[in-house]
Amino acid sequence: LRKEILSGASYNSSARHPPPHCLPGTRLGILNLCLYFIANCSGQNQMRWVVGEAGVGKSAIMQSVAESPKLQVAYHASIFFSVQGRDDGTKAIATLCYQLAAKSVPYRQAVENEVSRDPSLFQSSMTVQFNKLIVKPFIHHPSLKSAGRILIIIDGLDECKNSRTQLELLRLISGFCIKYPSSPLVWLIASRPERHITSFFARANVMPAYEKEEILVDSDDARADVERFLRHKMAAISEEASDSLDPRWPEEPDFWKLANAADGLFAYAHTFIRYIGDRDIGNPATQLSKVLKLIDNHPMTGIPRKGHPMALLDALYAQSLFDVPDK
Repeated sequence: LRKEILSGASYNSSARHPPPHCLPGTRLGILNLCLYFIANCSGQNQMRWVVGEAGVGKSAIMQSVAESPKLQVAYHASIFFSVQGRDDGTKAIATLCYQLAAKSVPYRQAVENEVSRDPSLFQSSMTVQFNKLIVKPFIHHPSLKSAGRILIIIDGLDECKNSRTQLELLRLISGFCIKYPSSPLVWLIASRPERHITSFFARANVMPAYEKEEILVDSDDARADVERFLRHKMAAISEEASDSLDPRWPEEPDFWKLANAADGLFAYAHTFIRYIGDRDIGNPATQLSKVLKLIDNHPMTGIPRKGHPMALLDALYAQSLFDVPDK
């Protein structure tokens, strides 16, 4: 079974180390809503769709849910898709199956029975795999059906390389939720609002199966969380480089220029911090000055975020490449 899985896709895989996390005290509203849904959802409504533009922190939220001590489930399995080598959606069922089998003896025995009857099962269609490895054990196996809630996390669905595969997964999951409202499985799925995914969730026959959690880029909560993140990380950089920095660094106007440029987008904030804190490139004060100059050269005020989703990041990456020291 292991050779059939999407390697490095689970929440605790070394291939993803260190994974993104929500800084303690941030994203509390979204995290609490997700945890409440997982513990209390009922009937056909067994799926939560977490949707937001690139860079808003969806993966950090999903990771934090998976690691939360407040998570009220018997066990869980996860797939964190990525265009960087973890994008084969046809291996999704096998990947979830492998993780679930490692955590449940009855489920492992059920899988062994299915594979012994059909050794080529993992070369079958996704529909066949889903029916034999998800529907059959969790609906028709008494000890699994009554084992308590089991969470399935799928992050970055839009990074699965084939849109048809993305929609097939959604079709199987939503159909399962609607047909088997007493299932022990709860689904937490995160993606960007790609048109084909948004259109799927807008279908009348799918709506009973899910709740939507939209992560807005420019909300007051998002801006406050990014500000909190930047203050925490800048303080850590200041402490680590205290021998070369003024105790008042960064000055408050400089900090707010940084926070306002991020404008609630965690991708910006993370990249700012990685660049400013990279001691292999230079002094944090010098690095911050370069970032502030880039911000001045790429004014975003009054321009819709969709019109320049990553313009400032592009400029910062270009500066990073320019700053790489010669070997």
